[in-house]
Amino acid sequence: MTEDVAEDPPQTSGFLAGFEFLTGDDPSAGSFLLVVGMVTCVFIAAFQFTLNPPISTLLTGLVLVIAVISFIMGAVLDMLNYFDTPRNLER
Repeated sequence: MTEDVAEDPPQTSGFLAGFEFLTGDDPSAGSFLLVVGMVTCVFIAAFQFTLNPPISTLLTGLVLVIAVISFIMGAVLDMLNYFDTPRNLER
């Protein structure tokens, strides 16, 4: 006569829960950085092949700045152990 006890899911802060729309249900630092790198490459290629040099150079620089900010955000999330939180597989 044992009673099954439902386990509570791990508690996360509201700040980190807000990033779930960017990283998905089961985040990992590698997949986050890979997506940022792929999107950066696609935008740089699109700007370089379709626009004239002064405009393409400016937009490429802007994409690189946004990529660096995204990599820093990924590093901060990794320092906050966002990517190491265990997820409940049974929902």
